[in-house]
Amino acid sequence: MKRFRNVGGKAALICIAILSLSACSLFQSGSPKVCPRVALLNDAAKMTQYRDGPGRDLIDVVYEARVHDVKWGCKYVDSRVRVEARIDIVAQRGPASSGDGAQVPFFVAIIDSAQNIVAKKVFQSEVEFRGGRRRAGVREEIDQTIFLKQGEHGSDYEVIVGLQVSEQQLQQNRGRRF
Repeated sequence: MKRFRNVGGKAALICIAILSLSACSLFQSGSPKVCPRVALLNDAAKMTQYRDGPGRDLIDVVYEARVHDVKWGCKYVDSRVRVEARIDIVAQRGPASSGDGAQVPFFVAIIDSAQNIVAKKVFQSEVEFRGGRRRAGVREEIDQTIFLKQGEHGSDYEVIVGLQVSEQQLQQNRGRRF
């Protein structure tokens, strides 16, 4: 008889533990909120800026730039999701450079689940080559707010970042001659 009482007591403790854990879910507010994906557009991950004119040799390079890293997170507030991203841009001064800095254009775009661009903004990043250095970097921090419609989630959207390249730079990034 004593043997069955211990089994019953252990079973009761297990039941209480399971009920306690399941009760925790009663206090959670809905399902977990998923952030929109933030991605670097590969075709716009780097760029080579040449001086004005027809030359496209190494001596015509003003600077080369690339997105080194992108990190992000998000916060939900009511029917909005705020995406916070850090974009690290690195540039290298070329032989045709005449200054101590480079204006590197980059963009942030929001894409919906149907792959439509719902918003896009182009920014200028100032990379300074201090002390005569050939290479420098800058970290840009951006916030994008996505207003969610009824039934939408952050995971229904994607935030795309990249350098704002010209058609020639895009073709060069894709390995085509121009």
